[in-house]
Amino acid sequence: MWGLGGIITLVAAATSLVAALPASNITVVVKRSINGATGSDCNGYTFTAAQVQSAAQESLNHVLAGTTVGTNKYPHVLDNREGFTYPAGCTVTRYEFPIFRNKIYTGGDPSVDRVIIGHVSGSSAYSCGVLTHQGASGNNFLQCDNA
Repeated sequence: MWGLGGIITLVAAATSLVAALPASNITVVVKRSINGATGSDCNGYTFTAAQVQSAAQESLNHVLAGTTVGTNKYPHVLDNREGFTYPAGCTVTRYEFPIFRNKIYTGGDPSVDRVIIGHVSGSSAYSCGVLTHQGASGNNFLQCDNA
């Protein structure tokens, strides 16, 4: 059995060890996850599931951090004026974010393709697919097929 003096000594020693740790050595890791990412085919222009996942992940990172990139401030809320139907897990609010085959969007020309995420909850979200302006009238979108 430990006596009161032994317990006090043990607590004091543990406290001094914790106090001796520099704050810069403490790293909080928050796993952010995207559910439901699949490849996409936008009228013959395809994205792999990994490309969709990467763009969706970057979109989620910005949503959770409250940050945006580019003059159009991506990611931003998708209004779905075209009335697209989304997978069951893809509830509102949905966000659009530029997707590219060979890079993650950090600003500049967003081009024509967008990854869509929805059902942001905690540190996760659902991949809702890909839309494209290519072939659509005005500033409208066309929904890409899962590939």
